Amino acid sequence: MPTKKQRLAQLRGDWTAGEIHVTYKPGLKSRPPITGTVEAYLFISSLWDKELITPQEQMIAVFMNRTGQVIGYRLLNTGNISHCEIDTRFLVSLALHCMASSVIIAHNHPSGNLTPSDADITLTKKVSDALTLIDIALLDHLIISSSNWLSMSSKGLL
Repeated sequence: MPTKKQRLAQLRGDWTAGEIHVTYKPGLKSRPPITGTVEAYLFISSLWDKELITPQEQMIAVFMNRTGQVIGYRLLNTGNISHCEIDTRFLVSLALHCMASSVIIAHNHPSGNLTPSDADITLTKKVSDALTLIDIALLDHLIISSSNWLSMSSKGLL
């Protein structure tokens, strides 16, 4: 039977865990802060690939500091004509890495119908709950079409 010292040496071992390097390179030019849904829509709309707004769903996240200044954004995924999956862990990780205080997410509905689906509502709650755990606010979830948009926050769905 190994001694206590030998067991501790076995536990410590010569193993190491994988190392993860995270980088963040701020690079957005100064712009007015996002203070409401209209500003959020205008900013996100300026980022959107207009050629992809009607053939397939996409999800984007915008990360902001305490004053509403955009500190980063990321296309999270491109889906198919009716659905786009996102990894909540990835979204939360991005928010942490850029030290965001708040996030706005947006996705498009290729059909043009802006009514949030049950999946949209469920995703919004899941993202909001995950961000709340780390003191980051989900300010809004916008649904965008080629000609219009809807704020889930303004509709009381956040």
